[in-house]
Amino acid sequence: MRVTRRNKILLSALACLLVLPVVTVFGLNRYVNDTSVPLTDSLFPESAPKRLLAIFAHPDDEITVAGSLRRMSEEADAEITIAYLTRGEAANVPKASLSDLAQRRTVEADNAGKVLGADNVELFDFRDSGLPAADGAKAQETILNLIDEYRPSVVISFDDRVGFYGHPDHAQVGVWVKTVLNTRRHAPDFPVRHFYQATLPESMISVAKDLSPTFRDMYPTDPAQGLPAPTVAMTIDSVASEKRAALDAHVSQVTVLQAVQPGYDKLPSWIYFRILSREYFTQVF
Repeated sequence: MRVTRRNKILLSALACLLVLPVVTVFGLNRYVNDTSVPLTDSLFPESAPKRLLAIFAHPDDEITVAGSLRRMSEEADAEITIAYLTRGEAANVPKASLSDLAQRRTVEADNAGKVLGADNVELFDFRDSGLPAADGAKAQETILNLIDEYRPSVVISFDDRVGFYGHPDHAQVGVWVKTVLNTRRHAPDFPVRHFYQATLPESMISVAKDLSPTFRDMYPTDPAQGLPAPTVAMTIDSVASEKRAALDAHVSQVTVLQAVQPGYDKLPSWIYFRILSREYFTQVF
């Protein structure tokens, strides 16, 4: 069949329309990600049980590493436990009492855990938005009890300086987890082999401070007080729909999540998480 000049132009235009989004997504991916950070397919150590414990302050905090949790849950014989020290009852949700919101967010945490393939979801009753003033000894005992019960080879939590974007509760959890692990790591039969803190590369921090009002308002202005540099990353584009579903599980926190991850609810997950396609960690040990 003869292809006219007009049809050739039309075909060329269609090809450009198809290629342009791919090029745009690829370019944005390269812009926001730090490709110098080594990639890994798993955070589990070799020759150790595939048990992971992620410890956070509030339901929805797991979103920072949700793609990695989902990927690791798919490994053979993996066991994933997500623990929250509060029930997130102090979040700004109109017409919701503290007790009602605690119940709602407990259900949301359980639903997110199911999406991410978590085997266990634990919530505790430390006061939301009050962790820096909480009983530190009791909190550390709670963390140690979790480790004794679930025997993880890997622990993931927040960093102990910023708390990802500057939330005091996040940073306090990071302090407690790091203290417990550093104190006990050399004890006989202590199961934790690797400890990772969720973090971001400078390229993502720069974008976040431009686009996210939460990062802009709360992240430290002094770079020396910022997040620890990442030492390893996991790609998450293969579990984009699951990460989006985990975000959507936190129905009461849509406004908060929109401020922390702008645009996640505006773009298809397969595009959004092909741009923000990596989750970053710093390995403490």
